[in-house]
Amino acid sequence: MFVASSLRGALRTTLGCTLPRLTSTFASLAPDIKRPLDDPLVRVQIGNKDDGEEFVCDEEPLVLTPQQGFGYCPVALGQHFGEGKLEIVRKIGWASNSNVWLARTLGNAYPAKYVAVKVLTVNATAGVVQGFLREVDSLKTIKTANPDHPGHQHCLRLYDVITERSRHGPHICIVTNILGMNMIGLRRLQPNGHAFPVAVTKRIVKQTFLALDYLHRECGFVHTDVKPDNVLVCLDYEDDVINRLLEETPSATYEPRFEPTLSPDPIITVKSQPLPNIGLRKDASNLKVCLIDYGQATPAKEHRVELVQPVLLRAPEVTLGHGWSTPIDVWSMGCLVFEYLTGAAMFQLAESCPISVENLCLQRILEHIGPFPPSFLERCQHRSDFFDEQGLLRVHNLIPQAMESCLRAYKVMDEKDIAPAAAFIRKCLTIDPHERPTALELLDDEWLKNA
Repeated sequence: MFVASSLRGALRTTLGCTLPRLTSTFASLAPDIKRPLDDPLVRVQIGNKDDGEEFVCDEEPLVLTPQQGFGYCPVALGQHFGEGKLEIVRKIGWASNSNVWLARTLGNAYPAKYVAVKVLTVNATAGVVQGFLREVDSLKTIKTANPDHPGHQHCLRLYDVITERSRHGPHICIVTNILGMNMIGLRRLQPNGHAFPVAVTKRIVKQTFLALDYLHRECGFVHTDVKPDNVLVCLDYEDDVINRLLEETPSATYEPRFEPTLSPDPIITVKSQPLPNIGLRKDASNLKVCLIDYGQATPAKEHRVELVQPVLLRAPEVTLGHGWSTPIDVWSMGCLVFEYLTGAAMFQLAESCPISVENLCLQRILEHIGPFPPSFLERCQHRSDFFDEQGLLRVHNLIPQAMESCLRAYKVMDEKDIAPAAAFIRKCLTIDPHERPTALELLDDEWLKNA
């Protein structure tokens, strides 16, 4: 591991545990973060879900400690990172394990004047040290495996890895190229407000498959978390455009907040101000995307059986306890093709239902894709949890619906485009992973020609 022994020592001191115990510590420190759509504030549940204290904050809970499950770095505008090589100028956003910043480079330490700095929480830093989060190692592999592969340009570009300290402890900081909004945000900008045109969908899908082919064959790992949030717009910009943006829309902070029981000082939170899609045409005909977030990347040769992937994008072999590898990323992509084209999830779930989400997803697969091959089920460790001789347990009223009918129901596609799209989605959603096409094979599919 690249992390120095001094960082390990700092984490032991901060988290109050030895590194061998970090496995359980890191896994258990995961309080809820809730932000209703109509509520501008973030509500954080501390401790047990039933009796834990609720903390309200503007964005990420900066004052909450690693022991409470957080340990965000309270970065300030104008702060210098990397021994003076970087100046923080804007907050781009935050997530459960990090906040992300736009930084101006000082001197010639980096190949670009502006870079993104992903600052991991103390707990996420511990996860990297212990090998639970693989983002740094994955980015290093991506950088060097085969830069000539066409998928390399659709993966995040690593410039540097540095370590900074805050009052909470040490933070690993990942310095990369800057990107625009993710596909959820870009979809909202489309004329119909929720779905991409077929041509734009093909462009996104082809470029994401190029990235996946690079990850699978050249880098040797499975992404495991392919979703719209992790596909971002690549920016085509001149430095002067960023300079002007910072002048015309200055970086801002929220009003100071006072929580004496948590902090003796005022809590100052910087506002997230994501970068616009600089250089992107209105019709997105020149769209270039980048697949990000390699924290859960897994060596392809290991064929693991633990649960991964968001449940609505989860391949059946993961749910059923079949050894999984690169084909699970292809399954997620099949679900995303449908979502990009319609603006809706491939597998719609009932809001109140007595059976599990996993059961419902398997039901939808039966209804829209077809029966599970017996030879595949025989290889699944958990098949008896979901299937018996009569079929899927706890499900009695299947309503079969062809993929074409599912696409047609949303009334956003021309009739001539429905059958080819449905055929491509079915290929991605081949139930038996041994039969599922690879990313490379799908790149050669007729549906993606001229994308």
